[in-house]
Amino acid sequence: MPKKVDHDERRRHIAEAVLRIAGRDGLDQARLRDVAAEAGMSLGSVQHYFAGKDEMLRYVVGYLGERVTERIVAGMCSVSEASPVRAFLLSMAAEMLPLDDRRRAERRAGQAFAARAVGLPELIGDLREGNRWLHDRVAELIAQGQRDGELRPGLDAGLESVALLAMIEGLAGDLLLGVRDPGRALDAVRYHLDRLAS
Repeated sequence: MPKKVDHDERRRHIAEAVLRIAGRDGLDQARLRDVAAEAGMSLGSVQHYFAGKDEMLRYVVGYLGERVTERIVAGMCSVSEASPVRAFLLSMAAEMLPLDDRRRAERRAGQAFAARAVGLPELIGDLREGNRWLHDRVAELIAQGQRDGELRPGLDAGLESVALLAMIEGLAGDLLLGVRDPGRALDAVRYHLDRLAS
């Protein structure tokens, strides 16, 4: 009896190969033939799932966003009861910052996608939508922290979301360049979150 193929699993397998190549060698090296070799598949098999590189990259952008979001949401289980919003935002920052090899590769891949998206309206649309979703969720969390008395009243939750996410982006660049070490980067996020509470 022929083996049943899980098509979603195959797409994820291909996406993982793209992320490894993009994180290691840059997105330009993620040609269909190279992705097939990295994934241990034939070129025809990769083309069965993705007609071209742009279609493949669009899928990978969504996949990467889902993967990071799943880990952030999983981090909710480990938040302290004393300050759940701040603990969750710190956990989110830790997942978004390139603190280890996996997250460094994801960050480099994400930057490569953003650079490539400039010439691809459908890809930039996906990235903008993901960015808006993240800003909105962080603003909702900050507003929740204010309602629960964990964060200061009078904060503009939308602007605080922009500030926090911009800080994470800046720290991510510092970490990739080796300007800051991971411990100090997380200390900076903790310091910022503590200031929102005092």
